[in-house]
Amino acid sequence: MKFVQGSTRLPRIHMIPVLFQNTKRKDQKMKNMVLLVLLTLVACGESPSDEGSPGTSIRQVPRNRTLIMDCAETNTCAGQIQDYNSFNPYLPGTTSRTGYNFAYEPLYFYNAFKGEMIPWIATGHEFNEDFTEVVIDIRPGVTWSDGVAWTADDLVFTVNMLRENAPELTYSTDMENWVESAVAVDSLTARIVLTAPNPRFVFSYFTSNFGIGVPIVPRHVWQGKDPNTFTNFDMQKGWPVFTGPYQMVLSTPRQRIWDLRQGWWAAEAGFQEMPKVERIIYLTYLEEAKRVQNLITDHMDTSLDLRPPNIRTVLESNPRVTTWTGREPPYGYVDFWPISLGFNNQEEPFSDIDVRRAINYAINRDQLVEVGWQGAGTSTLLPFPDYPALRPYFSEVEDLLQKHEVGVFDLAKSAALMEGKGWRRPGEGYWMKDGQVCKIIIDIFSIFQDITPVLVAQLEQAGFDADFRMTSDAYSRMAQGEARAFINGHGGSVRDPYFTLRLYHSRFVQPTNTPAEYFWRWSNEDYDRIVDQMAEVAPGDPELVRLYRHAMEIWLEELPSIPLLQWYHRIPHNETYWTNWPSAENPYINSAYWHRVWLLVLLNLQPTQG
Repeated sequence: MKFVQGSTRLPRIHMIPVLFQNTKRKDQKMKNMVLLVLLTLVACGESPSDEGSPGTSIRQVPRNRTLIMDCAETNTCAGQIQDYNSFNPYLPGTTSRTGYNFAYEPLYFYNAFKGEMIPWIATGHEFNEDFTEVVIDIRPGVTWSDGVAWTADDLVFTVNMLRENAPELTYSTDMENWVESAVAVDSLTARIVLTAPNPRFVFSYFTSNFGIGVPIVPRHVWQGKDPNTFTNFDMQKGWPVFTGPYQMVLSTPRQRIWDLRQGWWAAEAGFQEMPKVERIIYLTYLEEAKRVQNLITDHMDTSLDLRPPNIRTVLESNPRVTTWTGREPPYGYVDFWPISLGFNNQEEPFSDIDVRRAINYAINRDQLVEVGWQGAGTSTLLPFPDYPALRPYFSEVEDLLQKHEVGVFDLAKSAALMEGKGWRRPGEGYWMKDGQVCKIIIDIFSIFQDITPVLVAQLEQAGFDADFRMTSDAYSRMAQGEARAFINGHGGSVRDPYFTLRLYHSRFVQPTNTPAEYFWRWSNEDYDRIVDQMAEVAPGDPELVRLYRHAMEIWLEELPSIPLLQWYHRIPHNETYWTNWPSAENPYINSAYWHRVWLLVLLNLQPTQG
């Protein structure tokens, strides 16, 4: 209870063309075009001091001490960085991950590849015997960027602020659900009393783990502000205030720039060395073709994960670029974000279990991998990442997967289910009922543009009027429930199945046209009850396996979403200027710069020059 520091035949499918074919002629043509269409970057010509706040002066930093990437989200950064003049990390779907993910340091980091908890602002924590109370010990000497001491009051303030503003803020529903009270015992000790036993509380919310982790903010800045409207941005006042080793020096619609700052508490205390990266530049979201161009010409150091043919093009065109698996397939690692075909389960026809199951029978996952990903990936029948700690749970439900035929591709069974619910298909046309066609419009992010046409073709073959929509407002459409069908991932479990199963709890369900933190919009009282029981059982307890199986019996029978693929982060690592990127041989953390663990990469990168 105590943690302390130290421890069948495939139908013909017409695909959209890939961005680049790996032929010498087209490769050379692309290289020539780079000179004409390459974006102007700060590091190669634009003067950042031209766009700062009045009186702003930004020092010159050489390219070989600068790290450049684009913003990872279309909803906040397509065309311009929409939140360039705000820095509130709690507003779902409106805050770009261009700094807060590494500026606010956590109590702990977690490395899923090693199963390792890394104490950071906390030195340890201890639960009482029934896991209804936890005492957290804070590391001495931690300070905010304005010099004010980081204390237990900041942690307590953050917890209470979130639970008092549920469900509007990110993580607020969780804090309202789990926290009875939070108090500072002294400046370096916080006590949190829970509403029910929860042995995962610290790990689930205050440990930065892939994209998960509650940002802890300074009480002396946020107190008295309305967190639903507070922008937390005034560079003349030194806002935002945070703990990390970088200071925001420029934020415009075109770019956000962070420079290394002196006085970082971790270096002052001898806990960490200062990073070698002196400047970080975030550009607006780039289309994948432009990412490829910038990586080939060394104008970017990393980017959002690329589609298989495009990561191959980068590797073949620039010998200095590598990946998690070097220059060999699958060119990346399995992320904690397995993807599903999701639905607004409150709206017809997707509120009908049999329609969802009919759609499942129409999906050929092997074809999604072979055609959509050119074989570079794996499918999944469960909403969990394929991690060693979770594999024992997979074997516990193999019989349930067979019973509910989640992985069966069978158009006859799909048709039988539709006919059983009164749908009729004239000839080779679309399913119809009461004069209405069964239409499936799938909202997607651009990262799914390779597999979605394959999925659409499969659904069309099964009689569904399918298509997809890829727009910059995809996130808000999913959150509002306007997207009746969509593809999205599960930012959930890495150690045991609870955290993913929790995403389907009805406490997160909101009516259509009301924003929801999680998009699945499915409710089942029996499922809720079982998941609530799972939350109270410690990882490793045999009771957890029994409850997990009961929950999955309900989930697999009703299929609130249809698991499709394990998600791979095929992230390019450009070693022209920076080396010691994370890799399968050196898995000190994952390399997604939009995740909450990005600081660990910044601390490990080493310059290749000088």
